[in-house]
Amino acid sequence: MKIKTKAWLASQGLLVLTAVLIQLTFYREIKLGPLLGMIKRPYWEIITDRPPDIPDFIREKGLPPHMWDARLPLSEDEIRKANLAGHRRAHRREEGLRTAYYGGWLVNGMYFVIFHALCWYIPRQVKPRRADHNNH
Repeated sequence: MKIKTKAWLASQGLLVLTAVLIQLTFYREIKLGPLLGMIKRPYWEIITDRPPDIPDFIREKGLPPHMWDARLPLSEDEIRKANLAGHRRAHRREEGLRTAYYGGWLVNGMYFVIFHALCWYIPRQVKPRRADHNNH
């Protein structure tokens, strides 16, 4: 196996491991769903940004959205009055999980391009100098 391949596999493995650890950390910190009385949603439902199902008791009571939907831009008083603080944190963590997921893909893509560009560029810069050094 070439040194370039070994370097690529080792560094890519570290990037993927870091991304997985970040995802696990964010997901473990989520305790609830973004709506009042909602349980934690499955990982892929969060990543794909699927709208949460409105719990039955909310539909039955016909409550206005600011009383149960922590995704809305609410004031601190509205959040406290509706008892949505935990659900508001869950919503922010879900957003963080999605951002970290797509950010991980972006970083890996950038790393792929930069790594291969450097593997193309560096040997071309080193070879001419080696030839000049041997002539003197």
